[in-house]
Amino acid sequence: MSMLIPGQNQLAEPAIVTVEAFEDLLAEFKTFVVEYVAARSPGSATKLLDSLENESELLTLALEAFCVRLQTHERKYNARIKQMLAWWATGTNLDARLADMGLERQLLDPGDPAAFPPIPPVYESDDDARLRYYLAPHAPAAGSRMQYRREIFTLGERPVVKVDSTASGVVTVTYTFDPDGFAAQIKDGNARRTAPGEVMVTVLSREGDGRPSAQLLEGVRRHFARPDVRPETDLVTVQGAQIKPYKIRVIARINSGPDSGLTRAAAQQQLQGYANTCHRLEGRVDPSWIDYTLHSAGAVQLEILEPLEPIVTSAFEAPYCTTVDVEVLTL
Repeated sequence: MSMLIPGQNQLAEPAIVTVEAFEDLLAEFKTFVVEYVAARSPGSATKLLDSLENESELLTLALEAFCVRLQTHERKYNARIKQMLAWWATGTNLDARLADMGLERQLLDPGDPAAFPPIPPVYESDDDARLRYYLAPHAPAAGSRMQYRREIFTLGERPVVKVDSTASGVVTVTYTFDPDGFAAQIKDGNARRTAPGEVMVTVLSREGDGRPSAQLLEGVRRHFARPDVRPETDLVTVQGAQIKPYKIRVIARINSGPDSGLTRAAAQQQLQGYANTCHRLEGRVDPSWIDYTLHSAGAVQLEILEPLEPIVTSAFEAPYCTTVDVEVLTL
């Protein structure tokens, strides 16, 4: 059985959010209106049918406008439906789904409300929060890859449970949470079996190029040293991700016009966004996606200078883009 993971799998939209085609909707309403009138005035229905076959008739235009408005209403309604599904939910709607699993969005930077102007807090992205949501139900699968990954993402947020019986008939359960908050520093992580009974845990940090600090690595080691986290049969070793640096350098040619600067800014922004999504363990940077991104930003012709070949990394590595350089020329 395979598991759907956001960012790794694509999921088709459910049939419930399908919007009926304009032509089909218009034909359906024309038929309904004619049948409704025919039940009351057959003679008028014949005239009405002839009128609706004429595209320039006012009534035909009114029905077309109604169909367009109905499609717009359906799209808005469907957008609300999708926000009830964790795969597509965003913002506070996703926060509500996280609460179903006893989770909350991680705080990356508390900001400074006393500054002028105030610096707002920074929380983890929807994509990161959604991933933790889908990993949450796999807590019971001790020793599995998913369980290890879940423990890495929720580092320190899982309390230490201590059960004592200090008197007859009295059982005391104590939950102690780790106050260090190392989980918010984790961008990605995994665990791989390197030998029988030996597991290597690799951690990618959110800071800089992804190399974790010594304090973060030590926090991960302490977490996996807990008897309620590490399987008894596993010898766990913790390491930082090996970073594979690369550059994105392209020459984009656009049609002449006043918007070359905007095109360059849009291209750099989109390429940086693509590089950020690739900054993961086992991340892959593909020139074909760079090609697609540049054409989406408005390029007519392009030349990719770097990378010329796909950048493929192992479970212990992560690609990191050091430079995004876009040169825009006009045709």
